[in-house]
Amino acid sequence: MNPIDEPLPWRVNKGAAYAPLEYEGKTIGYCEPDYADEIATVMNDRITLEKALRMACRDLLKRMNKDTSRASDLAQRYLQQAKRPTSGPRALAYMLAERQRELGLSQVEFFKFCDTFKISGKDIADMADGKAVPARNIAPISRVLGVAPTEVEIVLGQA
Repeated sequence: MNPIDEPLPWRVNKGAAYAPLEYEGKTIGYCEPDYADEIATVMNDRITLEKALRMACRDLLKRMNKDTSRASDLAQRYLQQAKRPTSGPRALAYMLAERQRELGLSQVEFFKFCDTFKISGKDIADMADGKAVPARNIAPISRVLGVAPTEVEIVLGQA
């Protein structure tokens, strides 16, 4: 028999309760119950939204009398286009849009602002469409964004 002041070898820490997080019936990890609920809700909502997008694409293709088996591919294309780009001309266009919000300018005011740096509205629209950025625009874009020209080149993948 153990003396009263000696701790028992097995104990339960009731203050550290963790809930299992399951995916398709298999436990993939443990976390605090509040976080487990939130993670499961977010992931289930994502799956539901992706399913709804595929259904909408299928309906759109059906109305256009096109092959509905391409609905998943079309949905994936839309999901890729909706993500924030991390490199290339579209990423620069996104950074310019963020800069516009930082400055609190309307689109017309921001285009005029960019025009003073020799970046036309058409140049910005071309970036948003993913078209190549002319080398002459790298320095002006860097000034508008307030970053070094090498950072613009890194985003474009030219550095």
